Amino acid sequence: MADIYAIMRLTTIIAIAAAFISIIIYLIITNNLLKPINNLVEMTEKYSQGDLSQRAKVIRNDELGRISSAYNNMAETISSLVNNLEVKVEERTLEWEKLNVELTEYKEQLQLIFDSTAEGIYGIDIEGNCTFCNASCLKLLGYDDQDELVGKNMHWQIHHSHIDGSQFPLEKCHILRSFNEGKGTHVDDEVFWKKDGTSISIEYYSYPQFADGKVVGTVVTFLDNTEKKNAEKRIKYLGEHDSLTGLFNRVYFDNALKEIDAKENLPISIIFGDVNGLKMTNDIFGHAAGDSLIKKCAEILKEACRDSDIVARVGGD
Repeated sequence: MADIYAIMRLTTIIAIAAAFISIIIYLIITNNLLKPINNLVEMTEKYSQGDLSQRAKVIRNDELGRISSAYNNMAETISSLVNNLEVKVEERTLEWEKLNVELTEYKEQLQLIFDSTAEGIYGIDIEGNCTFCNASCLKLLGYDDQDELVGKNMHWQIHHSHIDGSQFPLEKCHILRSFNEGKGTHVDDEVFWKKDGTSISIEYYSYPQFADGKVVGTVVTFLDNTEKKNAEKRIKYLGEHDSLTGLFNRVYFDNALKEIDAKENLPISIIFGDVNGLKMTNDIFGHAAGDSLIKKCAEILKEACRDSDIVARVGGD
């Protein structure tokens, strides 16, 4: 039995050793078989995380080797495309930056021209709210910054009343009428109201803006018309009045006769007179004294007549 036990122990030892050797051989073989797969999985994970330089190791020329080679080819192609895309993006970014600089310079140049005009300019949208205005517009209306006008309804902001303070209805506003009718308009007998509550006589042009055949807003250009109106009034006054006496002149008198020569105005009284001794006064005391005599006579006639009467100097004396 001792020999039998010895043989059994030896057999057990040999079986254990054989099993251990088998496990080692199995692990070696498995590691050799799975190493390319593990390497490929590891490289794929790093590549997917953004490391485009990762490439699989081609350990042997079998199916796994061909898969690794195919993977490397795919990675090279993707890396090449990404690099080209980055170059294109960089080029396009530089182009956009250059274009933005040019647009900014162009916008600044337009704004400079826009603000250099003597006319006040502003735009309104379909709601009548201000969308832009230039420096002259702010200056003429007494404002300091665009934010004080942009977004405000311009009719109620600067065009709400007539010069006498009576309200200017929206339906009678020529600017809004230009917008609604889709055609330009010109007005020179209205007022705009300034920030401080005073008004200025203005002359303005209003032109609608079109986009795709539809009116999308209106642009208004205007000038302070006060001096022009005063000059027109002065010219009209001089055209109808005698410069020495301030009475109406012969031109006004003749036109007035035509207007009042109507049956409903009858009876009409006309009185003609002259200044006695005017020539003698001029010869003896000088023309300055003669002019004083004429003006004094004019004052007497104005005092003796009603406001509704026409007193005119139709001749020299």
